[in-house]
Amino acid sequence: IVTGLLASLGACQNYRDQLDRADAHYRAARYESALTNLEDLESDFGHLDAIEQVRYRYVRGMTAERLGQRDEARHWLSLARESVEQRPAALDEETRAILQRTLLPYDQAAGASVNPPAGAPAAAPAGQSARTRSEPRTTP
Repeated sequence: IVTGLLASLGACQNYRDQLDRADAHYRAARYESALTNLEDLESDFGHLDAIEQVRYRYVRGMTAERLGQRDEARHWLSLARESVEQRPAALDEETRAILQRTLLPYDQAAGASVNPPAGAPAAAPAGQSARTRSEPRTTP
């Protein structure tokens, strides 16, 4: 029992360490490295605690944003915002403000597609052109 508990604690620490590495890569503008760490961690997402899951979503979304992956960024940042609404303390005030500022253009674009100006062609419903996915994705 003790051996299993120690192994479990070690695994949890490994997931945290991997998230910390991804965050450090993101903050150092090494976005490809951050994305690699995050993609590797994705299959173990459920092993992260609730606050770490919020942080994962935020870092994943911001990394995608910096890489110009707009659909991915919108997906992960929207999930981060929903999570922060449930757990406001998961991100500090400055990070929450960055999250909101980053999502603003996505929100405005979604609003524009819902209410197009008179005479403008209607846009496809939000998410229709984006790849449909559940969270987190797993690879075979």
